[in-house]
Amino acid sequence: MIERFSLTAEIGDMMDRFGIQRVVHGHSSRFNVTPTQTVSIIMNDRHQTRVLQESRWGLFPFWAKDSVNTDFATLASKPFLQKMVERQRCIIPCSGFYGQKQFGKEREPRAMHTVVPTQPLLAIAGIYDCWRHVNGKEVRAVTMLTAASSGAMSGWQPRVPVALDEEGVEDWLNPRLTDYSRLRKHLEAPEGYLMRSYPVTNAVHDEWYEAPDCIREIAIPDFA
Repeated sequence: MIERFSLTAEIGDMMDRFGIQRVVHGHSSRFNVTPTQTVSIIMNDRHQTRVLQESRWGLFPFWAKDSVNTDFATLASKPFLQKMVERQRCIIPCSGFYGQKQFGKEREPRAMHTVVPTQPLLAIAGIYDCWRHVNGKEVRAVTMLTAASSGAMSGWQPRVPVALDEEGVEDWLNPRLTDYSRLRKHLEAPEGYLMRSYPVTNAVHDEWYEAPDCIREIAIPDFA
């Protein structure tokens, strides 16, 4: 499960990368995003304008307390998810994500930050639920699509976010595409050789801790 991620890009970078036409709400320079916090998403508004909005990270499905991740392989089998795939798709901008790995004689698993060096800003596929609060405000809750990892990473990080390429971003945010079979081709885990994981401070396990050192590589034995 992915329960932490970072977003170091500025709003201007996100606008350029994803062709955002309007900023409604945006959050940048986040070093330790955790479940139930407010995150930035790219979505289409009711006028089909591509906007930068905000959402709670974590759905409220009846089968889970906070569904921050959703296995993309389950999208076609659950009506609750199918509705969102058809009409409520979004992008979660992300610079890297966290996991943990046991090293040598360390007493606790070490926090690891995974990035794609050739892509400083990733487009993570997401779907969101939306309703109107009693106060009239529109509220959203988003879940991040994940896939099984491969190679050496699978031994300590079994799931990774689904990162879309440029074509995938355009199709995923295309409101005219509602057939999941035409979107499925874009939902794959990043190739292992494209990613780099490195040890960081275990302070990232504290949901209240957010500072630039969250993503700073540290030197530990047994890591080259």
